[in-house]
Amino acid sequence: MTEWVDTAPLLSVRQERYQRLLGYPGGHVLEGRGLELAEWAREWYTHNGRPWIYARGAEPREIERVPSALSRPATQGMVLAAVGAGGELEQEALRLWRDDRPDEYFFLEVYGTAVVQCLMAEAGAKIREWADSAGLAVLAQRSPGFSGWNIAEQPRLLALIGDRLPAPLEALESGALRPKKSQLAVFGLAYRAQKQEAS
Repeated sequence: MTEWVDTAPLLSVRQERYQRLLGYPGGHVLEGRGLELAEWAREWYTHNGRPWIYARGAEPREIERVPSALSRPATQGMVLAAVGAGGELEQEALRLWRDDRPDEYFFLEVYGTAVVQCLMAEAGAKIREWADSAGLAVLAQRSPGFSGWNIAEQPRLLALIGDRLPAPLEALESGALRPKKSQLAVFGLAYRAQKQEAS
């Protein structure tokens, strides 16, 4: 994989995932105000959101700069990825908060989280599709903040990914991303026979 950019990914945020992130128990049926807010957030994002995905293969010299916990001997390469729900969502959520509309703020914020999870899953699926055609297997996704990788490493990873992202993205010294509904990740690649040992 050299480079892949998608500024109009097909989103399929599953209702079960969204409700779980909202804090509802499994199998719960939304109704009343909760249903109204959930549908409103989904509709708002459908018309105003600008999701994006970026991924590129890492060169051998770059792999040395990724934390050693990710650079396993069986790894035959890496794909660096970044996804974002778009700054529009964050701006709208902030406006809602300032307008004293905490319910709308909460449901939209959580929908943004669901979008980011969906986008990273889509990125992983595309990377696996490419890897299959190259006779490679994709190792588990790793992101700063996951076990063994300090969240403060976000600026370092973003710098490694580069400045060709389709939308502005900034990593603060604390490790937080701006816009916050974004995520960075590394997908290791291995020969199929080595996947089980390297995972």
